[in-house]
Amino acid sequence: MTPRVTVITGASRGVGAACARRLAADGHRVALLARSSCEPVAAEVRAAGGEALALVADVARPESVQAAFAAVRAAWGPVDVLVNNAARLEPGPFAALTPERWRALWEVNVSGALRCSQAALEDMRPRGRGVIVNVASVGGVSGIPKLPGLVGYATTKGALIAFSEALAAEVAPAGVRVVCVSPGSVSTAMLAEAAPEAEGMPPAALADVIAFLVSDAARAVHQANLVVWGPPGAR
Repeated sequence: MTPRVTVITGASRGVGAACARRLAADGHRVALLARSSCEPVAAEVRAAGGEALALVADVARPESVQAAFAAVRAAWGPVDVLVNNAARLEPGPFAALTPERWRALWEVNVSGALRCSQAALEDMRPRGRGVIVNVASVGGVSGIPKLPGLVGYATTKGALIAFSEALAAEVAPAGVRVVCVSPGSVSTAMLAEAAPEAEGMPPAALADVIAFLVSDAARAVHQANLVVWGPPGAR
């Protein structure tokens, strides 16, 4: 079977890097996108026997997204799987949430997922298959208590959940699955910035969940938002 071509955004560290390692171990060709270099992660994947492509790309810039997807297609062909993981935090009191910071959050957390999904669907729709996983947060799930200082982040993650559900309904007839995963605390640099005292699950634990969602074993999972409450230190 031809390896699936998988694009992962925000792949230079944390959850994105963990997804790269896990999906490459499952046989995916992983294209790693981030504003900073993903080459160290890509080199790790290659050293373990996998295939990886490191691309510097900013999901907030349409031309950067288009160039990255063109590079992936030139290297490996059409995209089969997309993991929209890139995120921006902008923690702080609501009074300090300037229009510029608000727009920056939306450009990455919501519009970035939109741009990458549109690019991936150019390949998925004509072939009648594909999977898109959007990484949101419990901060965006209605009814779950929120951390203070994250009004903008929580708002954009709630929007990403709604985006996922609406997009799933539209692309289902084309054979494309769209699912969302909303983790609780994950031990990343972003968590350390938002809540230094908090403990979270290791990124690899969330990567295992995402690996399941993009697999054929999850073929019946569609238009869903999976809340993942991994305990601290989950293995």
